[in-house]
Amino acid sequence: MARITGSMAEKVFTIQRWLGMNENPDGDTKLKMGEAAAMRNMRVTRDGNLQKRPGTRSVLEVGIDTEIEAVWTGYIAGEEVVMAISDGKLYSCWDGSAWNLDLIGSVGNTDRPCMFGFAEHLYILTGHEYYCFDGTSLSVVQGYVPLIAVAVTPAGGGELLEGINKLTGRRKAWFSPDGTETAFQLPEDNVLTVHAVRSTATGDPIPGWSFANGAVTIQPAPARGVSSIEIEWEVDNDFRDEIIAMHFAETFNGSQDTRVFLYGDGTNTALYSDIDHDGKARADYFPDLNEVRVGVANTPITGMIRHYSSLVAYKSDGAYGIQYGVVTLANGNIAAAFYVTPINRSIGNEAPGQVQLVLNNPYTLYGQDVYEWRNSGYYSSNLSQDERQARRISDRVFSTLHTFDTKRCVCYDDNYRQEYYIVDPSGKALVYGYATDAWYLYTDFPMHRPFAFRNELYFGAEDGKIYHVSSNYNYDQRDGEPQAIDCYWESGAMAFGADYQRKNSAMLWIGIKPEAKASIDVTVLTDKEATYPTKEVNYSLFDFEHVDFADFTFSTNDKPQMRRLKIKAKKFIYYKLVLKSNSDNTSVTLTSADIRVRFMGFAKG
Repeated sequence: MARITGSMAEKVFTIQRWLGMNENPDGDTKLKMGEAAAMRNMRVTRDGNLQKRPGTRSVLEVGIDTEIEAVWTGYIAGEEVVMAISDGKLYSCWDGSAWNLDLIGSVGNTDRPCMFGFAEHLYILTGHEYYCFDGTSLSVVQGYVPLIAVAVTPAGGGELLEGINKLTGRRKAWFSPDGTETAFQLPEDNVLTVHAVRSTATGDPIPGWSFANGAVTIQPAPARGVSSIEIEWEVDNDFRDEIIAMHFAETFNGSQDTRVFLYGDGTNTALYSDIDHDGKARADYFPDLNEVRVGVANTPITGMIRHYSSLVAYKSDGAYGIQYGVVTLANGNIAAAFYVTPINRSIGNEAPGQVQLVLNNPYTLYGQDVYEWRNSGYYSSNLSQDERQARRISDRVFSTLHTFDTKRCVCYDDNYRQEYYIVDPSGKALVYGYATDAWYLYTDFPMHRPFAFRNELYFGAEDGKIYHVSSNYNYDQRDGEPQAIDCYWESGAMAFGADYQRKNSAMLWIGIKPEAKASIDVTVLTDKEATYPTKEVNYSLFDFEHVDFADFTFSTNDKPQMRRLKIKAKKFIYYKLVLKSNSDNTSVTLTSADIRVRFMGFAKG
């Protein structure tokens, strides 16, 4: 936004608000004042100021030179925790008041592990096994033993109740003895073993039983009753591998999050958990028929996200909505059903498991672009079949995003600071500040396992450390040493509304916010010359924590300050403002820039 003051021959052009990057493919002559043709390691604050990006400092070493593969924060059994996986081990990283490492146990080989909380427990998919941590002990999830039938007569039959569980070959049934029969026929063939025969009422074991030829014999004959005997047995289980092959999880059940949807095995199938016969939501019960197949089998599900009262499933070639419903079975029982409807037949998501919900709208990476999914219709907030609901929002960073390996990127929504991150494996990160609608680029920023904890941003890194991201740090800590952050901002080629006139400029002003060791270098570029003097702008507050007696100051005025700079540029058509810093002990927040321009004669061919 430009404000013009002064006479017709001389004007002062002001950048009142910084607007982030704009990599216009047609060049940088059409950029707004405040937009950057090039920008790295600087961000735009909520007030529209230009600021050095936050620094990073390690707070905990989890593994010695071993990658942190996953981090999860939340509550387990009512206690706030930070959990991390590194080198096949699960660690607790927070002791309730400080960062502290505590080995919980081994989770074996891992392949893109996923952790999620459910029913006050932590569940872990390693790509090879399924684990649960209850706050005290870590164990392999054996699986809920379903009650498949009740009121079963000694000869068989009965009323079907729960489906078999993919996680286990164990199941049970309640039998109704007639008072005389001693043999109770199990409803399945190929039974490996019978684990228990017990009283349904008390749970106490019933003595005197044996198993042979698919039947359990109880001597003497039990008393007549209705569903009074529970028999638990086991058969071969060929389905557990379907569960442990999954890599990602999302919770959904219509208006509640009482089911876990697992996906990410390279197919178009998602498996979802169920509620047991006592009404308890479980993450260890995946009935054999509880699966959703999304679209054609040629392309896998790459992302799932709960959105209002629906579950949105993304593939590399489209998007689908999943709605909760019910169906009446042949025996009259009511069962949950999930219905799949198409949303978009061409645009979807290509970064596995990286769909983010930003201000309640899904953001996806598709091709080399970022899409925001929003239903602007008044009739519903849920996404529906409408191509216009996928809105591309990354045009301003088209060139940089095309250098990213989007299928391997990590995406994260820092909701507290309202910034959406796309982190490339190379350590570059594109950040979208959606509070100000501004894009910016961070370099040497390996935020591969981001997470938020107590409104602060952290990430787990490939060097095995957890890093804190904060504007309180003026440096990046690597190998225990501070490293300078290379900051650069370059405006577009500004013609100041008159690309047909030559101009002179001898003076500009920079607005700077006083901070401990605030400093920035300022220079210009024009179409006439590539080298101009570089002037330093600084203003430091007195702060004993950052005192440097070589540059001692007793300044205590914390109001924004204006600094006048004399940089002479003559007979130019286009003018670029350049701001830069490469320091490990300075900060900077710029509020404005004012450029005095004197208009001369017409440009010559």
